Amino acid sequence: MIMQPQKSKTSLIPPRGGGRDSKIIRPPSKTTKITKMPAPPPHHLLTSSAKGHADLKGLSLGIKYAIFTALIVAISILIVVIISYNSASKVVDEEINQAGIRLVKALATIDISYWQSIPDRPAGTPDPLSLLASTLGEKMGLNEHTIINVLITDRDKKPLSAMHRTQVSLVGVKELPPIVADAIEMVEGKYKEPGTDYLVRTRMFQKKVLSPDLRSQGFVILFLSARKIDEVLSNLFVAFILPALISILGGGLIGFIMARLVTQPVKVLMEDMTIVSDGNLEHRSRVNSTDEVGVLAASFDKMTESLVIAHQRELETKALEHELNIAREIQSNLLPKEIPVISGYTIAGRYFPCFEVSGDYYDILPVDDEHIGIVVADVSGKGVPASMIMTMARSLIRMESERNLSTADTLKKVNRILARDLRRGMFVTAMYFILNIKTGEVQVSSAGHNPLVVWRKAKGNYELVNPNGIALGFDRGPIFDRTIKEDIIQINPGDFVVSFTDGITETMNEENEEFGGERFYKLLSSVHKLEPEQIIETTIKSLEEYKGSAPQHDDITLVCVKRT
Repeated sequence: MIMQPQKSKTSLIPPRGGGRDSKIIRPPSKTTKITKMPAPPPHHLLTSSAKGHADLKGLSLGIKYAIFTALIVAISILIVVIISYNSASKVVDEEINQAGIRLVKALATIDISYWQSIPDRPAGTPDPLSLLASTLGEKMGLNEHTIINVLITDRDKKPLSAMHRTQVSLVGVKELPPIVADAIEMVEGKYKEPGTDYLVRTRMFQKKVLSPDLRSQGFVILFLSARKIDEVLSNLFVAFILPALISILGGGLIGFIMARLVTQPVKVLMEDMTIVSDGNLEHRSRVNSTDEVGVLAASFDKMTESLVIAHQRELETKALEHELNIAREIQSNLLPKEIPVISGYTIAGRYFPCFEVSGDYYDILPVDDEHIGIVVADVSGKGVPASMIMTMARSLIRMESERNLSTADTLKKVNRILARDLRRGMFVTAMYFILNIKTGEVQVSSAGHNPLVVWRKAKGNYELVNPNGIALGFDRGPIFDRTIKEDIIQINPGDFVVSFTDGITETMNEENEEFGGERFYKLLSSVHKLEPEQIIETTIKSLEEYKGSAPQHDDITLVCVKRT
């Protein structure tokens, strides 16, 4: 019977490498993990990007430090100026007050009858109070410009004598704390000078004139201009501001100089970083200081040395990755690229590696025109060593199976050659069976492999076929030859057989619980009506759901043959 090849259907689960029909998502490796370090970007890219970062787009540290220092000095001086100004203004203000109080007290000692006895004066004749107030005021530090007017009044505030005939009227009057000990009342307001629109801050002092029996006879009212106070305070403010400005500018300059001393090594270090980022990993920092910047520069040099090592490792990793890709492609090409179409039978097979390359293997071998051989093998270990042994085992099985209708004899011959080349601890388990496509008879041999699952349609259940045998490579001949056996089974229409590797039964979930054989066999029983391709897809989907987010721990291989 001539077998026509047909490409197998794709799985619902994406492939990870190896066989072209394999489509499973492989979890991260826990035993063979290569840390990849990024290679330096191309020089033409770094020229624009790295140097762009070195160009300052804002204020430099020197200017920021100078501004910060100037602000600190300005705030400090401002506080000193405010405190000093307030203290000085209080002193000056108090001096004027004391002079006014003394003048009022001196005038209040004169009996009111004296002012009442003064006859009316001809026009142009000065009032005696004018001369007396001027004389006393000068002795007390008050000039004629400070004294706006002095009035002597009776009990009813009717003027009896005045320094000037000009009437004084205050606006915006507010009371000041009285001088209780001297019985002097004080108010402050603003006085509009005659002939001008200028308002002068003015203080009024008022004291009663008492008789010997302490009865009120009248009042002494004094108006003092605060212009002198304001001028003194204004001059005092200017005197404070000029040194303050000089101090602020000096502080800013000193801050800038200090910042330059600090930031110059940082600038050099930035230039060093730019050179290294441009790809010159041999460059070392030119900073020689022993302060924090020097420590940073030393750390930068160590980082650069680490980058050199990391770059070398990255190149080695790329080379290894390239070799792994080639190995994966080679291993993929060793698996069946096409599933043969045989009248009366449906065959499907899948291979899902745990790593880039692995030791699982399945093959479909044309023994002769009436027989087809199917092998599923599992090499101990994982990764590249297992894949190399798998390649050796595949070649030997293909060579020894041609025209050999004995499964046991084929495995014996393979073992004699393979055992000589395997180191201690390495072995291969294999399930090999030959199907007579005319009669449905199946000859089975197992080299220490998982049992062959046979579903019986007539009985509605499954049975396990697992002839005696030890793994390939354990023994170079005598023990293996005596141990290996053959079983003959018959598959009828509706029956199917499944050969698999232990990656299925040993699949673990997030709680590290294995999927197990019983769960797998029951799963096959529940999908016995499906076609082999669907049986495999359902199995893989169930495994994915079972393990959840847990990683895949082992390679998975599955072959199903169903008689229609």
